Amino acid sequence: MLEKNKTLTDIILETQKNISDIIFIQEPPWSLLRHVPSHTNSEGNPYYGTLNHLDWLLFVQNSGNMENYPRVATYINKQLSKMRFSLKKDLINYCDINVIDFHNGQDINFIINVYSDSNQTALQIL
Repeated sequence: MLEKNKTLTDIILETQKNISDIIFIQEPPWSLLRHVPSHTNSEGNPYYGTLNHLDWLLFVQNSGNMENYPRVATYINKQLSKMRFSLKKDLINYCDINVIDFHNGQDINFIINVYSDSNQTALQIL
């Protein structure tokens, strides 16, 4: 992805940390984060991901490879962490759909971040 997308995402996360509670990103920037140990590759296998930020919880279904990277990322302000947010892969396990639940008192609530491509794949899965 383009470097300016990484910069723009970082600017959004930094400037919104005291203003916004939840940010849905469509087509987040992906880049090589590190090499992970491998039995077959002495240099390690490449692991790709998107931006983390100290003030935000990141929710993304990341496989770690560039061929099938998710096109949605959900950032939740850490000030809300008492609500115990969790990615619900057991409900929908598809890289372009984030189903996230959280607890507000005794109620369980859901938010969904969806990327629908030109074939409307995510909508068909929903």
